Amino acid sequence: MVARDFSRHFDPAYSSNGLIGIRPGPNPLAQAAAALSGFVYAHLPYQMQALSPAPYPLMMDVVAGDVSLLGRPDLLQIHRQALDMATGELSTRMTFSPRTSARFQHEILQFASRSVPALMCQEVRITPSANVQALLASQIGTKGVPGTVYRQYPPPQTKIDLVIGIRSHGGLSKMGAAVMMLPGPGITRAGEPFATVERLIRRYEFHGRAGETIRFQTIAAMVSEFYHPEPELEAIRMARWGATLGFDFLRKENRARWAELWKSRAKISGDAESQKVLDASFFYLHSSLSPSDKTGMAPFGLSQTGAYYGLSSWDTESWSLIPVMLASPATAKSLLEFRRRSLGHAKKLAALYGYRGAQFPWEAAPVDGFESTPTFAATGWEEQPSTPDVALGFWECQVADGDEGFLRQATWPVLKALAQWIVSRGVYTRRGLEIHHIMGPDEGSPDVNNDAYVNVITKTVLQDAGQCEQKVGEVAPASWQRAARRLFVPMDSSKNIVLPCDHPPEGKNYPIGGLDMLTVHAPPVSKALLRRTFNFEETLRARRAPSIGFATAAAAATAAYLGYRKQAQSMSRTAWAADGMEPVGMLKEAPVETYGCFLTNCGSLLQTVMLSFTGLRIREGDWRAYPANLPEGWSKIEIDQVWVKGNPRALVAESGKLVRWME
Repeated sequence: MVARDFSRHFDPAYSSNGLIGIRPGPNPLAQAAAALSGFVYAHLPYQMQALSPAPYPLMMDVVAGDVSLLGRPDLLQIHRQALDMATGELSTRMTFSPRTSARFQHEILQFASRSVPALMCQEVRITPSANVQALLASQIGTKGVPGTVYRQYPPPQTKIDLVIGIRSHGGLSKMGAAVMMLPGPGITRAGEPFATVERLIRRYEFHGRAGETIRFQTIAAMVSEFYHPEPELEAIRMARWGATLGFDFLRKENRARWAELWKSRAKISGDAESQKVLDASFFYLHSSLSPSDKTGMAPFGLSQTGAYYGLSSWDTESWSLIPVMLASPATAKSLLEFRRRSLGHAKKLAALYGYRGAQFPWEAAPVDGFESTPTFAATGWEEQPSTPDVALGFWECQVADGDEGFLRQATWPVLKALAQWIVSRGVYTRRGLEIHHIMGPDEGSPDVNNDAYVNVITKTVLQDAGQCEQKVGEVAPASWQRAARRLFVPMDSSKNIVLPCDHPPEGKNYPIGGLDMLTVHAPPVSKALLRRTFNFEETLRARRAPSIGFATAAAAATAAYLGYRKQAQSMSRTAWAADGMEPVGMLKEAPVETYGCFLTNCGSLLQTVMLSFTGLRIREGDWRAYPANLPEGWSKIEIDQVWVKGNPRALVAESGKLVRWME
């Protein structure tokens, strides 16, 4: 993804490895937004635990005479910025022209290390147009970081260029950042580090010769208190470790990690535009995750701290977990471990509502996973589908991976708690087990009875809990089987379709797409019933503006399952057509927004392509549930590496044929 026109504002590039995320602007040496896994604060003004803005550790100034690159952006010309999604590297070319001195050609390379995810790496190459003496100033920028600096200098006898420790607003956590410089020949230190209100600075002198390039490498470490109780000291150690390994080694290892991940890329034949979107979706989803990440997955990853505040929600298990599991089982397990670790909080939350078992929150705090939905949002208490969503994610990953130890330590405890929750949450009537006073995925329909999505996914997970019970050799209460058997699904008997809920509103407010969101999870609904429901809802969908991207991709999954290849093609493109953001290929949550990297849309597109279009379902035995139905115009889907029961396999999918597996 390449940017050459900087005359207009665009959402900045995003570089991350799952622990650190930065958003460098056209000039990546200037202050930029950053986020750090586990660094949380008492949100301003809502006060709940949220992901905090973090310092930017890769700032650098060039001072020629008394003219500063950072102080005079009008003297800077950006020529080109490219994000190489094959390697996760961001490269920028620009020229600084102080007028009274030489011009300085800059080439800047940045990447977030995947092999040592506490590290960010940067290399700056500077070529002056004439012989010159100038200053370089490496900096950690703290502008916009709410909190208190408690360390600005290293302990005695400690070799480090810059170190800072910050306690977040509200005192909820601490973080440390440390920077180790690896200057090339002709660059020497100029004095000791010093601090200003908005940055920590260390200066270097360099004597440049006309046309000769100098190289200045930076290894920056960032650590939150979640990972170490003395984060600023551990950041020093990590930065020193990075310097020991060296920039070139870290770059080589980073490229190797990305090359391994890209083996799980879905390659489609017949639609180059969709291929580009799928590749960008794959890149941004995996950029935002790591096997080392222990704090869950926010809908926007670490790309920002504003939208959804860095909190984990149903998005993870419903839309992103399976494509992650198929490409990187260790990463998927780290996401599940976050939920397992928060199971105690989920049990306490259920108790507050008067239920048994566990109720996972709609939006979970990054550090401990407890309920952290802002109090102005009714979703915090009305929207409770997160509980079966989480349980379904555990079961599908269990089936996909087959880890027996994980089965007993994590999967069974979560499914057991879900079954206990639904038995206590439901109410038996003459119609069966009903779920009253709930909000489903359609937030425009609050406080309904028997939301179809909720009841169907709950029935699915109760059946999964029964299978899990047999695997671990437990004997479940008879109430579980009774609940699964008698769970009520609202129907319109005249049309013989599934209703979205009891007494749904008519007209434009009639909720649609609830069953579509479960198609790739093989819900216990007959194909004939799903077809009639889909066909009816399609008459309504045709008269409305497109739904949010992940919901439209889910509708494309249903269309493919039903054999409607033309609709599958149209819907799959509609799912991203209005949400793409140039020049870096991120997807927005909705067309009206101005910010991107909504990972839920990315995960939904990948999940639809990898499972529904290919005819695969995560289940015991043969995953090939039915012949592939590719969108019209697509001739083939190929994936070189899909992880099945701990083993890598390749697949080829062609319409009308069962997937061909290859070792």
